[in-house]
Amino acid sequence: MKIIGGPSSLDLAKKISDLLGLPLVKVRTKRFPDGEFYFKFEEDISGENLLIVQSLYPPQDVHAMELFLILHTARDLGAETIRVFAPYLAYSRQDERYLEGECLSAAMIAEVIEGLGADALYTIDVHNENVLKMYKIPVYNLTAAGELARYFLSRDLRNPIVIAPDDEDLAKRRARYAAKVLNADWDSLEKRRDRYTGEITTFAKELEVKDRDAIIIDDIISTGKTTANAAKILRDQGARRIFAGVSHALLLGDSVKLIMDSGVNEIVGTDSVANEYAKVSVAPILARALKGDIEQV
Repeated sequence: MKIIGGPSSLDLAKKISDLLGLPLVKVRTKRFPDGEFYFKFEEDISGENLLIVQSLYPPQDVHAMELFLILHTARDLGAETIRVFAPYLAYSRQDERYLEGECLSAAMIAEVIEGLGADALYTIDVHNENVLKMYKIPVYNLTAAGELARYFLSRDLRNPIVIAPDDEDLAKRRARYAAKVLNADWDSLEKRRDRYTGEITTFAKELEVKDRDAIIIDDIISTGKTTANAAKILRDQGARRIFAGVSHALLLGDSVKLIMDSGVNEIVGTDSVANEYAKVSVAPILARALKGDIEQV
């Protein structure tokens, strides 16, 4: 197998290459003056088994088009098999029409990735598991909850407790998994989002967090409102320190200020999104999965 690093995930592709001892394919990319993407393989990939590493974090439309062009070129030039690792899988919220006339964006992404020749897809903590049912190819939804928990082991935790910021099944499974790695307790809060306005409400409940280190484990931090709401509840109930561990730290707008002002001591993301908060790598998770050790919640 050979690895192709897409423009959004060059460093991540290099980490995977190093971990597995697999070569990186030499490619050439550039942007034309009008912004269009140019891609070229600098070596023969006919008959090769390929792994394309390209996360679809914002600007997701740009990164998705880059992936589509790489996929099309690889299949057109005769690659034997093509696996895609898209740690952040954009457009993974909408698996049904909640309001009349809405686009099924998740279905479109699935159709395009399959239609362009992907044989398998690996992703990290997809926001909505139902969107994966739209794929006919094998799809592996891996989790970063374990790697995030291992990071916090270095933070000299005092009687830690893991908190899921909402009570959906997937969120609670991630929290339970992280708690198992930390040999810690876990609990969850209840969150509701207004379908029309997007306003988030988190409902307080009694949590056993007084004088304890609390770790919020979530899949995505976008606006930061969910994390901030949870942190305020933990702070008001006497948590000693509050950490936020997230698989995909998008951190849009003033989200970081909002989160830190709510009482969070540290934000920890993964390199599914390339930014200064990517303190944990998902490369080991993918490396283990390719060897048959599928880390899921």
